[in-house]
Amino acid sequence: MNLKRLLINFIYEKKLIFLLTGSKVTIEKGGVFKLGKNVKIYKSTIYVKKGDSLIIGDYSTLSRVSLSMILGGKSEIYIGKNCSIEEFDMSVTKGYIHIDDNNILSKGGKLERPHFEVEGGLKIGSFNSLRCCAWIRFNGQVEIGSRNAINEGTEIRCDEHIIIGDYNQISYDCVFWDTNTHVIYKAEKRREITDSQYPEFGMEFEKPKTTPIAIGSDCWIGKGVSVLKGTNLADKCIVGYGTLLSNIKVSENKTIFNQPHLKIIDNQL
Repeated sequence: MNLKRLLINFIYEKKLIFLLTGSKVTIEKGGVFKLGKNVKIYKSTIYVKKGDSLIIGDYSTLSRVSLSMILGGKSEIYIGKNCSIEEFDMSVTKGYIHIDDNNILSKGGKLERPHFEVEGGLKIGSFNSLRCCAWIRFNGQVEIGSRNAINEGTEIRCDEHIIIGDYNQISYDCVFWDTNTHVIYKAEKRREITDSQYPEFGMEFEKPKTTPIAIGSDCWIGKGVSVLKGTNLADKCIVGYGTLLSNIKVSENKTIFNQPHLKIIDNQL
């Protein structure tokens, strides 16, 4: 919704609060909130802390969206022109989310809302259709190119660096992890951590082992594929249903599948 059409705007506890029809937008003093022309915001919750910025380009629409900055201090969410974002959650603890023009982000057919949780950087090109989740920690950097489709249930976990090129078709329930996600402690240390944190489990603050992932362009990645740390997949590759790739380099124009062991053959197209 354009700023001119905001119903109420007032100062409360050093916060600038806009109450839109069905939405609540809270901007702390010193935060930046910029809307382009004909931006529409429906039934959404937005919170920008001091020193952070939210910029939304012309003709973009947000519906049932949650956007928040957690700590304050130079974090940014930028959404370009002609974007449609529906039933999606985004939070930046420290760093940025940059979404270029003409992107569609949506929940798709899953009951669970997709989310981006960023402590680092997430850069998305143009003309993508994204229904995936991304969890970025330890100043990790994720770059997604243009004209990609990434479907429901797919999860990107990045603690270092993940690159996905252009024109990729990525199916449902895939995994892209450049990290072990947890530190592999000795049993005694793990027991000590578990005892001290009970009833919580698995709460750690050390960065685990990581190796970057790179996915080229024009790839077709089937349902349930797992791409783990150290994987480098070149252009025009096809990865079959349920295949697991870990610390492997695949040259361009290959088909990869498990039957019953990992096989790599030349594409027959």
